[in-house]
Amino acid sequence: MADITARMADLKARIDELASLAASEHRERARSLAGSLAEELERLGEEPPAAPRSAVPPPRAPRDEVERCPVCSLRSYRFQRGTIRESEYGGFEAFYRCGSCAHEGWQALA
Repeated sequence: MADITARMADLKARIDELASLAASEHRERARSLAGSLAEELERLGEEPPAAPRSAVPPPRAPRDEVERCPVCSLRSYRFQRGTIRESEYGGFEAFYRCGSCAHEGWQALA
């Protein structure tokens, strides 16, 4: 959330800069528009983001928490606890890290 706050502050500053650069014949309309956009940004920053909830509860940790690493092929690719998330393509995936070659990545849960 702190990152989005900083990004919104930067966006608001750029809107103010745009309003100050407007030509003299459109200056009042540009300032009005910049003001309304800045107010809308402030309202968005105050609202908590609505996180979509999945109807299906996340699965438990994989039965076998150690697998063969796709890079070094040693059996040291370990599931990192607390890293299960919903996949963009449906289902769930977990984060794994290799203890031998330090390769890390997300892997679909079966």
